[in-house]
Amino acid sequence: MVFASFLPVLTIACLLAAGLTGFSSTQRLSRGHERLIKGLSLAGLASAVATAVVLITGGDMRAVVPIVGPIRFELMIDIVSVTMLCLVAFLAWVILTYSISYLRAEDGQGKFVGYLGLSLASVTAFVQSANLIQLAIFWVTTSFLLHRLLLFYADRKAAKRAQRKKFVIARLGDAALISAIFLTYLQFGTFDISEISQAVRAIGFDGSVAWIVGLIGIAAMMKSAQFPTHTWIVEVMETPTPVSALLHAGIVNAGGFLLIRLSDLVVVAPNVMVGIAMVGLVTALFGSAVMITQPAVKTRLAWSTISQMGFMILQCGLGLFALALLHIVAHSLYKAYAFLSSGSTIEKLHTLRKLGPQKSMGTASVIGSLVLAIAISVGIGALFGDGGAPAVMAISVVVIFASFHLVCSVRKEGAISQSWLIGALTSVIICVTYFGFHTLAHHAGLDAFPDWQGSPIVMWAMSILVIVSFALLGLMQNHVLFGQAPSPRLARFYVHLCNGFYLNAITDRVFGTWRIPATPASLSGEKS
Repeated sequence: MVFASFLPVLTIACLLAAGLTGFSSTQRLSRGHERLIKGLSLAGLASAVATAVVLITGGDMRAVVPIVGPIRFELMIDIVSVTMLCLVAFLAWVILTYSISYLRAEDGQGKFVGYLGLSLASVTAFVQSANLIQLAIFWVTTSFLLHRLLLFYADRKAAKRAQRKKFVIARLGDAALISAIFLTYLQFGTFDISEISQAVRAIGFDGSVAWIVGLIGIAAMMKSAQFPTHTWIVEVMETPTPVSALLHAGIVNAGGFLLIRLSDLVVVAPNVMVGIAMVGLVTALFGSAVMITQPAVKTRLAWSTISQMGFMILQCGLGLFALALLHIVAHSLYKAYAFLSSGSTIEKLHTLRKLGPQKSMGTASVIGSLVLAIAISVGIGALFGDGGAPAVMAISVVVIFASFHLVCSVRKEGAISQSWLIGALTSVIICVTYFGFHTLAHHAGLDAFPDWQGSPIVMWAMSILVIVSFALLGLMQNHVLFGQAPSPRLARFYVHLCNGFYLNAITDRVFGTWRIPATPASLSGEKS
C-alpha cells in the first residue's frame, strides 16, 4: 500500500521526464526521443489509472515525499484529485502525442514539447496538492509555463498582446489567491486543506471567512476567464493548436477546481457564493450570445469556453460542486477534441451551410420548449429523487432547453412536428443522463461535498433567475441571430454583440497592449 500511495507521484515524474526529454533537443526531436516521450506520457496515464484502482479498493490516502527538513511534497488521493489526475493524464497523453506530429517540421519542436510536458506535470501536481502553499506554487508555475507556450511565435503582435494581457490578469489572480492563503493561515493556523475543512465544519460561518472566500472567488474568476476579465482568452489564437487544447481543456478549469477543492470553506460564506453565481451567470449568458455571432471556428470555440466556464462557476456558486466536477471532465474532453480536430470542423461547417440556414423557431415555440424542458426535468428529477432541489432542477432545465432549442433550430422547414419529436426524445435522453450522472456521483463518494448553507428563499430566487435568463437568451438568439429580416436596430445590436461590446478594445487601452511592437525573437527561432 505504501508503493500504491506513490503512484500519482509517478504520473508527475513521467510528465516531468517527458518535458525534460523535449529540452534535450531544443530544435527537432529525433525519432527515438519522440518514442520516449510518447512512452512516458502513456506510462503516466497507466499510473493514473492504477491510482484510481487503488482509491476504489483502499479508500482515501496521502502520498508524502520528504524534501528538506520539515518541507514535504504532499498529494491527496481522493475522489476529486484522482478524477482530475486521470483526466489530466489522459489529455497529456493525447496532446503530447499530437504535438510531436503537429510540430515535426518546426525547428522549435523540442523546446515546445519540453514546456508542454512541464506544464502538464505542473497541472497534475496542482490538482493533487494537499496544502495551500503547494497548491499556490503550482498555480503560479503553471501560469508562467503557459506564458512561454503562448509566446512560441513571439514575433507575432497578436501573440505578445494576448500574452501581456493574460500576464496582468493572472498576476492579479495570483495576488488574490496568495492573500486568501495568508488570511486562511491567520484564521486556522494551518495550510493543510483537510485540517482547514475540519476546522470550518466545526466553527461554521465567521465574518473573517467571508473575506477569504471573496478573495478565493476573485482568484477563481480571473483564472477561469470570467466576465469582464475574459478578454485575453479570445486572443490566444496565435499559438500552435496543442496550446489551445491545453489551455481550453485544462488550465482554464483551474478556477472551478479551486472552488471545488475548497468547497468546505466556500459554503460558509453564502453571500459570497451568490456573487460568484451571478458572475458565472453573466459570463455564461454573455459568452453564449457572442459565440453564435463568430465566423471563425477557433474564435467560436474560445467564446464557447468562456460560456462553459461561466456555467461551471455558476454551478459552484449554487453549491453543485459534484456537477461542476463532472462538467469539468465533460467539457475538457469535448474541448480538447474540438481544438485538435478544428481543421475537419471547418469542412463540417461547410457541409452544414450547404443544407441551408438555421431557421427561427418563433416565440411561441421557444416558450413551448421551455415549458417542455421544465416538465421533463421535474418528472425525471422526481424519479431520481432530485425533484425538490431547486439548483439541480434549474441547471437541468437549462441543459434540456438548450439541447431542445439546438435540435429544433437546425431542422429544415416543413418538419416542425418531426423536430419537436426528435427534440423531446433528445431532451429525455439528456435529462436521464444528467440525473444519472448526478446519482452516480453521490454513490461514488461525491456526496461528501457540503450543502448550500444560505437561505432557501435565496436559492429558489437564484434558480428561477437562471431559468428565466437562459429563456431570454434563447429568445434573443432566435430573433437576433436566426431572424429572417432583422430591424436596423437589431442589426446594429448584432454588430456590437459580434465585437463582444468592444471590451477587448477597452482592456487593450487599459493595459497598453495595443502598442506592443513585433520582435524577431521566438522560442523556435523561426516564424511558421
